Amino acid sequence: MTYTQLLVASALLLAAPLTLAQGDAAQGQALFSTQCGFCHSPEAGKNLMGPSLHGVFGRLSAQAPAFTYSAALQGARLQWNEANLDKWLASPAALLPGNMMMFPGQADAQSRQNLIAYLKTL
Repeated sequence: MTYTQLLVASALLLAAPLTLAQGDAAQGQALFSTQCGFCHSPEAGKNLMGPSLHGVFGRLSAQAPAFTYSAALQGARLQWNEANLDKWLASPAALLPGNMMMFPGQADAQSRQNLIAYLKTL
């Protein structure tokens, strides 16, 4: 591989996370309705089987009021930013073994980014 090819490949690898960060909130809302809405509410203070996800972006894990979290989430102290939400949505069990999330994960990276874009609006 030439030096120029190496530079181009490196630039593409570095740009990949920035590209993935582009999500469509409207598509994310539709996914939320079909994949998340049974257990989570987008409304503030409305916990279902899972906690309300209103205001989730930027807060620490296990911080939704009036919801009892698993020990795994209570001890995690994760900030729900793009990187951690992407890992969580890809596989909650892989990110935090022992959590109570029943959702196995979303394999499609663009779908995860769309969900994250929607969560940012809540």
